[in-house]
Amino acid sequence: MVPSWRDLGVFMQLLPRSSTGERMNPYTSIWTGVTPGDGPQQFHLVLLDNGRTAVLADETGRQTLHCIRCSACLNVCPVYERVGGHAYGSVYPGPIGAILSPQLTGIEDNASLPYASSLCGACYDVCPVKIDIPSVLVHLRARHVEAAREGRRLPRGEAVTMAAASWVMASRGRFTAAQRAAKLGRAVGRRGQIRRLPPPFAGWTEARDMPVPAAMTFREWWRREHRPEDGARG
Repeated sequence: MVPSWRDLGVFMQLLPRSSTGERMNPYTSIWTGVTPGDGPQQFHLVLLDNGRTAVLADETGRQTLHCIRCSACLNVCPVYERVGGHAYGSVYPGPIGAILSPQLTGIEDNASLPYASSLCGACYDVCPVKIDIPSVLVHLRARHVEAAREGRRLPRGEAVTMAAASWVMASRGRFTAAQRAAKLGRAVGRRGQIRRLPPPFAGWTEARDMPVPAAMTFREWWRREHRPEDGARG
């Protein structure tokens, strides 16, 4: 909602240029009030809060509500480019979704979203309304840690996965064995992609395809390319 036609003019300059690079877009619909004797004579506007009042109460997170849905942050985000929109599990994907969904529906149900970022800051650079998305991401990560300390319900699957990965990577032998075992994934791949994994990994391929493991690990390639006679270690 904007208070005047003059404000709409500013909005119409920001939205298409930040979204598609156009001076004007063809997909904007405008509703005003009623005009006596012309068209519908009743106008009903329904405002849904859906958690936005709580977002407004957060001094750091409230800037998220400035979003005009232009998608500029999605266009430059390296994480969104790789994982796609379905991976965010929300109608709000990309950087803006990573900070909006946890605030609207709870950090407990979206604990991974604030971490779906490299904090490169590209989203902040292109945002036409200057939402400091990296700062809000860090803020939400702190809230997630605080929620974990308080013992609130948090997703356990990711925590277990990270603990297992930490155990594997803590030992060179275990890591090497895991790399060799990963090659078995080539058997279920088609055209360089694994499109469906069995539980408990099925959640990953529900939203994205997974590249098949390389036929040769880096260490194996290094040993092949740098023979002992070259003076290099394998």
